[in-house]
Amino acid sequence: ENPGNGAAAFVVVYGTCVVLLLPGTPLTLGGGYVYKVTYGLAGGVTISTVLSLAGSLIGSCTCFVLGRYIMRDRVRKWGRKYPLFDSIDIAVSDNGFKIMCLLYLTPILPLGPVAYTCGTTSMPLVNFAAAKIGAAPLTLLYAFIGASTDTFFGSSSAEGDAAAVGNGSDIVAAGSTNKKMGMDEETHKKMVLFGLVLSVLSMSLVSHVVKKELYKIFDKQKKDKQDKEDDPSDSMMNGHEPQLEMTSRNETLQRRQRGHDHDEEKG
Repeated sequence: ENPGNGAAAFVVVYGTCVVLLLPGTPLTLGGGYVYKVTYGLAGGVTISTVLSLAGSLIGSCTCFVLGRYIMRDRVRKWGRKYPLFDSIDIAVSDNGFKIMCLLYLTPILPLGPVAYTCGTTSMPLVNFAAAKIGAAPLTLLYAFIGASTDTFFGSSSAEGDAAAVGNGSDIVAAGSTNKKMGMDEETHKKMVLFGLVLSVLSMSLVSHVVKKELYKIFDKQKKDKQDKEDDPSDSMMNGHEPQLEMTSRNETLQRRQRGHDHDEEKG
């Protein structure tokens, strides 16, 4: 009756789940199922995806702001317990947008803690928010899975209801609802199942590749940081080299002064 209020409530609840470190995937799945019943498969998947991304964006930005201005010390202390979050801290400071897009493409970490951790880095909030576009493929997949559950689990109940109704017009109406996009119900199930399998395989492949790329970046960042800490040339450049140069100049001046005094003695 009030789709606007329902959509707003969905976004607020989703954002709250992110802030409280609760999983938002069940909401995306449920949103796909509910909106598909009202707006059809394409409409339900689209609406559920958009609302889930909006709620996730609001929740993630809230975590980011809390981590930067209110809970910075606590988040820093908590992040030191987990080496992977320490690697993320180093990586996002240099290339935050790319790292966040890669993280959104693969569900290797809960994104609530990642958002809190990013708030303690030098990454701008604008770049952090813009990287949310990377979450669209995975969110779309979850919404599609949720919307597809009605195809496999809702049809049997509809057929039972149609058989129980003695009125012929009701039976015809029930039968017409089983005609999806101009095809019979069995073909529709096969098409949806094929789409699900293809989507899952594609995202699994993408996640595998992205995960390997992420770990390469993390290892490189940690190695570069370690090299900077262990490189003695930095300390030479920062203090010892000028001191050696000043010492050599003083020695040269002293030698010249001795030579001048020696010449005066001879004269």
